[in-house]
Amino acid sequence: MRSTLLYRRLSHKLSRRLSATARAAAARRSRGPLATGALATGALALGVVVTATAALGAPALAAQEAPALPGKAAAEASATRTVTLVTGDQVTVTTTAAGQPRILAVRPASHAAGSGAFLSFQDASGDRYVIPAVAQPYVGRQLDLSLFDVTAPAKAASTTDRVPVTVSFAKGAKPSTPAGLTLTSTSGSTAHGVSARGYATASSGRKLARLLKQRIATDVRVGHRPGSTPLFAGVASVGRSGATTNTPAESRATAKYRLNILQITAEDRSGAGVNGQVLVTDTDNATMMTAVLPMDDGIEKVAVPSGHYSLAAPVVDFDASGNVTAQSLVTLTDLDVTGATTADLDARTATAQVAAVTPRPATADYVAATWGRTDAADGSIDAAPTASAVSTDATPVYVNPQPAATTGKVAYFTQWSGHGTDTTDPYRYDLTGHLSDQVAADQRITVTGRQLATVRERYVRDPAASPDGIITSGELGSGLPAAFSAAVTQTMPARVTDYLSSNNGGIWVQQSFPGTSLAFNSGNRTFAPGRTYTQDWARGPIGLGLGQYTSGPFGGSDCAACLADGKLLVFLTATDSEPDHNGDISVYDEQPHAFHAQLYRDGTLLDDRPGNTAVYVDGQTASDARYRMVADQDFSGDTTLSQSTTAHTELTFGLPTASDTDSLLPAPFTCEGQSPTTPCQVLPLLTARFHLAADDENTSHRTAQSMGLTIGHVTVGGAGSRAAITSAAVQVSFDGGQTWQNTVLHGSKGHYRARWTNPDSARGTSPAIRVTAADADGNALTETVTHAYTVAATTS
Repeated sequence: MRSTLLYRRLSHKLSRRLSATARAAAARRSRGPLATGALATGALALGVVVTATAALGAPALAAQEAPALPGKAAAEASATRTVTLVTGDQVTVTTTAAGQPRILAVRPASHAAGSGAFLSFQDASGDRYVIPAVAQPYVGRQLDLSLFDVTAPAKAASTTDRVPVTVSFAKGAKPSTPAGLTLTSTSGSTAHGVSARGYATASSGRKLARLLKQRIATDVRVGHRPGSTPLFAGVASVGRSGATTNTPAESRATAKYRLNILQITAEDRSGAGVNGQVLVTDTDNATMMTAVLPMDDGIEKVAVPSGHYSLAAPVVDFDASGNVTAQSLVTLTDLDVTGATTADLDARTATAQVAAVTPRPATADYVAATWGRTDAADGSIDAAPTASAVSTDATPVYVNPQPAATTGKVAYFTQWSGHGTDTTDPYRYDLTGHLSDQVAADQRITVTGRQLATVRERYVRDPAASPDGIITSGELGSGLPAAFSAAVTQTMPARVTDYLSSNNGGIWVQQSFPGTSLAFNSGNRTFAPGRTYTQDWARGPIGLGLGQYTSGPFGGSDCAACLADGKLLVFLTATDSEPDHNGDISVYDEQPHAFHAQLYRDGTLLDDRPGNTAVYVDGQTASDARYRMVADQDFSGDTTLSQSTTAHTELTFGLPTASDTDSLLPAPFTCEGQSPTTPCQVLPLLTARFHLAADDENTSHRTAQSMGLTIGHVTVGGAGSRAAITSAAVQVSFDGGQTWQNTVLHGSKGHYRARWTNPDSARGTSPAIRVTAADADGNALTETVTHAYTVAATTS
């Protein structure tokens, strides 16, 4: 047992802008940790790997290697990051424009090596911690909590695939290499305690996860508390290299206040004291104290000033094999401290199981409970202290009923996802419980068919890609505390009916990983109950361009194609058939790829960016100038992709005039150069979306081929050019682009259908497609995709 004197001053005024160096690193679309080896995205147990991504919205797009992209877009491009745990798990952090973690998508590396259960904390500064359940008994003991801070490593925007660690050995202990780590240097003496530097990798994380599970299993079998057996012999602690700690000056703040000893106890569902963590929040002023404290043998003591507090502790139960059998999110909404005070967090009081009652039978594959707590100032829930218990499988999650707060407010909600039992008619449910200011005794999310939106999801994949895909779904309701989004496996290709709830407004962001190389994100889509929608994922040809965006394409609020105060930014991404989808390299990608972007003004090269699909220039004010952007993406070296292997896009455009109100960027979107007197304007760039008649592997089985084509302008929040589309053409090549044949094109005003014949000689090959278009203002597009689709060996 140990007494902790802790009184941390945390400031809401922490800068949410990255330094120039970090922003530059963040903007580099580098492949990230998984690009060079086994990939894992998770929180940090013995260190962290973080990759900045050019993702749009939710999880896990890796990034392209490139020179720094300047401007605020660089900061926004870094808004989605992948943090890799040494346990092999994967966590993707998506932040809001204010820099707060908004969605964390979790994917366990291996249920066999570790578990599918996680717990998470956020303090009052917005720093987020994610801890695999199998690591919880050792956090604050041999594993330092700093290892699990996903916010600080994400800001560092590292592109290495190594997790830096510092190992402190006990006095007299001879240094040895802990499981899952590689040591590179040592200092100090055995007599006084050796310190070693080293690293872990994503692939080595499973070794550590297995060891954690083995140690816990041993403890349970002999009747000890999980975490009683030392994880590493002779090791005092393992921490993340470079992690910051509290300074003596911060501790001296306690001298200004009369302190009281608060003793907190916690028990698991068997009544035994736990080795775990508790979130302690000063609800008079959360910036004065919010702390994640270790529980040793079920007890923690902390010295605090008199006042109002709240407590939250995710408690994990294990069986004799080291498996997680239950998670209990135990909370205490209000606690008055006026002198020596005791409080008990007993998992046996968590009698309400998070569950769902659905119209059709379904088996859970994701369950979560999230509890956020604002103080008396009732600030933004984004920055509020938060605790979560998450299971990425059917492991139950329980909570204890709690009333509404008397000081400050509680923001609590649950999530439940599950797959149907009818294999002939695949379906799933992705549900979110109502946001509540209390924890009710009934934690069932009960829905009827009329309360659900029906989304017919079509998951397409490349014939060369792995059939093992991943999908994610997360609701973005106003006032929801920072939470996880459900990430589950999905065999592809597939057609699945997804039933979505609308308990918090029905605005969802989703993602599909069709294999290991690419990932596609949707925009923020509103799904109304009682209505039916369709959504295709990775339906080819896969192009390179822009779309019609309902949310910032980088997961924040930045515009991907805007001008303000002479600052011009255009950022292209991979496109599929949906107008608000954006794609890029997946964090799971291990294949070679290449990118290049250039910008010309009146024939003069202004910007040249190898390794990127973005351009950025300043000083652009000439209204009569003509610009041409040339961009390429090349996946021809990727053995898991046989279609859309290259895309070449040329965009010709002018600048919007000052009187063009259609192009004025609406709130809350922003762009570089914007000020109260200088608005952002969306550039008049053309977009193309293809709707090829093909199967779910982008393969055509017919001699008579057709393709829908939609030509438009990039829009952000509805703002963009309204110039009429005046022309379009589609050509096809059956000899690798040496010769091109015109197709028969019908339609007008941006909506067309092209028809052509797949000759017998094209059977078993992948033709190329080229599209050209122009509008009434002289803006133009040329987009060429090689191996755009596959012609089946037998056609009719």
